Amino acid sequence: MDFLHSVLLRALPLVPRSLIRRVAGRYIAGETREGLLRVVERLHAEEIRTTVDLLGENVETIQEAKGAADEYDRLLDCLQGKGPTPQVSVKLSLLGLRIDELLAESLLLRIVGRASRLGVGVFLDMEDSSTTDVTLRIYRRAREGFPSLGIAIQAYLRRSLRDVLDLLPLRPAVRVCKGIYNEPETLAFKDRQQIRESYVRLVELLLDGGAYPAIATHDAWLIERSLHLIRSRRVGAESHEFQMLLGVGEKLRPRIRAAGSFLRLYCPYGPDWYSYSLRRLKENPRMTGYIFKSVFTSKILDRGHLGA
Repeated sequence: MDFLHSVLLRALPLVPRSLIRRVAGRYIAGETREGLLRVVERLHAEEIRTTVDLLGENVETIQEAKGAADEYDRLLDCLQGKGPTPQVSVKLSLLGLRIDELLAESLLLRIVGRASRLGVGVFLDMEDSSTTDVTLRIYRRAREGFPSLGIAIQAYLRRSLRDVLDLLPLRPAVRVCKGIYNEPETLAFKDRQQIRESYVRLVELLLDGGAYPAIATHDAWLIERSLHLIRSRRVGAESHEFQMLLGVGEKLRPRIRAAGSFLRLYCPYGPDWYSYSLRRLKENPRMTGYIFKSVFTSKILDRGHLGA
């Protein structure tokens, strides 16, 4: 199965984009702000919190970076007053980090300042390990003026325990995720259980340190372990939350909500949906197989229609 999946992954770029869009649409809140807001309003009606993410990363020009910041400005205006604790997530590489650190920082501060005035929360995404130090550096500086700014930490990185310990005196809001980038074994745990154990340890540290853990996972084992930690420490609903990706983990949501914890869905949107969709499909062998089954079926139907 692993071999077959790897073959299918290599062939994904050959699949028509229209088919990728149709199958992966469950992961995307919309290609436009209008489509996104319809999804956000539906989720808020179901008492599910949302984090909105503008898709894209690693821009190469100052104009692209400023354009992304402009879109965040428009997005924040739309999110003002939308549901409980509306939130956006920001990648520094989308704001020009690969071009200039000060450019990315200035645009982030602009976004966070506007969000603060409009009552919208902001989380800073963590990207590949080449950006970890600079992301933490910018986060610390930005947080001096905006203490509610949150940050993501990736449990599979060996350094993350130290990073969380260093951040604890700030009592920050931290999104704990497993991590998705392909990192060398010298920097990241590769064993599934090691990653899980690192994850649980980070959540434990954040709970005990008076921080605000945003527990971002679709792993049922991690959800149960985290709920156990929350119960044993009598942590209130306002002092933590669980997070999931749009379109993933639907069957696990009732367990979280029944335990009295808040649930937030990460809702990506924007025209740069294709690369994000491929990443989600690479994580989901069943959906990848479904795409190729659809391609194969459509080819047969086309031949039948043509009399081949």
